[in-house]
Amino acid sequence: MRNIKIAITGTPGVGKTTISKKLAEKLGFKHIDITEVVKKHKLYSEKDEEMDSYVIDFDKLREFLDGLDNIILDGHVSHLLDADYIVVLRCNPETVKKRLEERGYKQKKVMENVEAEILDVCLAESEGMVYEIDTTGRDVEDIVDEIIDAIKNKKIRKGIVDWTEKYFYLLEQFK
Repeated sequence: MRNIKIAITGTPGVGKTTISKKLAEKLGFKHIDITEVVKKHKLYSEKDEEMDSYVIDFDKLREFLDGLDNIILDGHVSHLLDADYIVVLRCNPETVKKRLEERGYKQKKVMENVEAEILDVCLAESEGMVYEIDTTGRDVEDIVDEIIDAIKNKKIRKGIVDWTEKYFYLLEQFK
């Protein structure tokens, strides 16, 4: 598995960074945290103070990544960065809510991200070679091994997770 860009995407709180780092280690790839790179290299157009996040300048970010191979792109927008293979991590919305609250996210940001998970925004935006995994309650090593197998065998899997009916009530909590 060489000369490849792998995107690990999903809403905040699904386990992207933990899984991305372990995957990069196992494959001998470079781990790139999109949020850190955007901040460090000023690859943004502005900071959204209300949401406490940066508005990414995708042209600058793509230019920064141009020519890099054997990388794991870790971030909730990594599926928008011309990856060869996209892994969409999903997680129980209640777990996502708890994790984001523990991180001290503002209520509006928690709501936005829980809603994005319930409505599978990252999955819906992903195109090409896409593999969806539910990380809820799973061991990191098992998830990483599944990802490696999926990439090696060029597996495509979308639509295995549907939180809409079971967790729609969470959306009501934020109104």
